[in-house]
Amino acid sequence: MRGFTHYISGLAAATFFGALVGDLRLGILIPVIAAAAAYFPDFVDFKFGKFLARRDYEIDPAPWDEKKHYAPKLVKVSELSEKNRYQFFAIEGMVEEILARGSGKVSYKVLREDGGEETVTETYNSIVFTLNDGTGKITVEAFGDDYEFFEEEFGRIEGGKRLLVFGYVDLEEDGSLKLVVSDAPHPQGIAETIARAIEEAYREGERIVKIHNIRLPGDVYRRFWVHPDPPKREVRVEMGPIVTPGGVAIGGDVPEYRKYGVAKVSVPFIKTYPKPTRIDSFSGPEIAFRRAEFKGKTVVKDRFLPWHHGFSHSLTMGMIIGLVVFAFFRLIGYEHATELALASMIGQWLHVFEDQLGFMGSNLLPPLTKDVVPGFKLGESGSGLTNFSTAWLMIAFMIWNFNRFTDPRPIPISDAKLLLLLAWPSVIGFGIAIAKSFRLRKEISELMDYYTNLEAFEEMEEVGGI
Repeated sequence: MRGFTHYISGLAAATFFGALVGDLRLGILIPVIAAAAAYFPDFVDFKFGKFLARRDYEIDPAPWDEKKHYAPKLVKVSELSEKNRYQFFAIEGMVEEILARGSGKVSYKVLREDGGEETVTETYNSIVFTLNDGTGKITVEAFGDDYEFFEEEFGRIEGGKRLLVFGYVDLEEDGSLKLVVSDAPHPQGIAETIARAIEEAYREGERIVKIHNIRLPGDVYRRFWVHPDPPKREVRVEMGPIVTPGGVAIGGDVPEYRKYGVAKVSVPFIKTYPKPTRIDSFSGPEIAFRRAEFKGKTVVKDRFLPWHHGFSHSLTMGMIIGLVVFAFFRLIGYEHATELALASMIGQWLHVFEDQLGFMGSNLLPPLTKDVVPGFKLGESGSGLTNFSTAWLMIAFMIWNFNRFTDPRPIPISDAKLLLLLAWPSVIGFGIAIAKSFRLRKEISELMDYYTNLEAFEEMEEVGGI
C-alpha cells in the first residue's frame, strides 16, 4: 500500500479510542502519533534501510553525468576500460581516420513471443572510424538504424570533423575498445552480471544486486526489464522504450539487434516473484539472491528489495512501538498514554496487514519467525483499487467513531446502519479486487509451476545442461 493509505489507517486506529477522539476535538494533536506509527515501517526502510544495505553488485548501465544528473556521461577515452563494456557513454572528439564505409550483413538473435530465439541476418549500411579526443583514440562503429540516425544528425562523416558521439562500449576481437553508436546501453552487460551473481550466491550463500535506472535528458527514462527464467537457466534483459516519470511510453524503441541480452546460468535457481522486474523512473530495485533448500535440492531464490518488509514490518515491531510510546508519553504526563500506545501499535499492525494483501509479504513475528510469509496477492502495492478501498474504509471508520463518541450524535442512526452506509464503496472495491485476484492467482500459479520446475533442471542436466 502507499504511504498515504498507511497514514490514514493510523489516524483511523486512534479514533477507536474515545479518550483520543476527545483530545482531538479539543485541538490536542498528540493522537496523530498513531498515524506516524502506521507510516513508521516505510520511513525506516526507505530513509535508512535502503542506504545501509550491503550491495555486492551495482549495475549501472548508463552512469549519470555528474553535472547534468542524467545519462549519458561525457567521458574521455583514457577513462574507459574493459569494465565499461556495454555501458552507455558520450565522447567528444575529432574524426581521425575513416576505416570502413559501406554495407555489410549483421546477424543477431531476437526472442519470439513463445520465448524461443530466432537468428536474423540483415544487410545494413555502416561506417567505422577512429575518434581522437586528445587523451586517446577509440574505434567508433555505426550500423543499421543507428547509422541512418548518425548521418542525419552529423551529415557525411569525414576526417577532421568534430563529433559528440553517444553509444555503448564494446570490445573488438583483439580485446581493444570500441564505441558502438546507440541511444541506449546494451542489455547484455546487465544479464551477465545478474547471472554471475546467481552463480556466486549458489557457492557463497548470498549476493545482493542493485540495478540503477537509466535517466535521459528531458526527465525521461529508458525502460528495461530483467527476467530470470529458471527452467531455461538464463537471465534475459529487454531494453524498452523511453517513458515519462509516470511510466507513459513516448517512443524511442531500440532496434531489435540491440534490444535483448541473454546470459546462461550454470546453477539451479527459482523465481519467487512471478513477473519480470521493470526498471524505469525512480530508483532502480535491489534483488537478493540467496542459497536455499527447495524440494530437497539446493537452489538460489530471489528476494525483491531485501531491506524492505523485514523487522520494521513485523508485529513484533508494533509491540515495541506501543511500549516506547507508552513509556515516553507516560513520562511526560500525557493522561491517555495507554490508549495512545494501543492505537500506535494497532496502526503499525494495520500497515503490516495492508502490505500483507500484496505480493511481498512480511516477516511477521521475528525472532520466532525467520523468513517472509508470502502476501495474499490481492493486488500490487500501487493498485489504485486496493489503495482507494482501504483509504475509504479508514475514513469511514473515522466518521463512524466520531459519531459514536459524540453526544448528541450528529448522525442520529444506529452504528451498524451508519457503518454500512459509509463503507459500501470499500466493500465493492475489495469485492472487485478479490474477484480479479482469482484470475491473477491462477496466472501466478501457472508461472510458479513453470519457475519451480526442477524436474526440467534434472532433464537438462541429463542431456548435458545448457
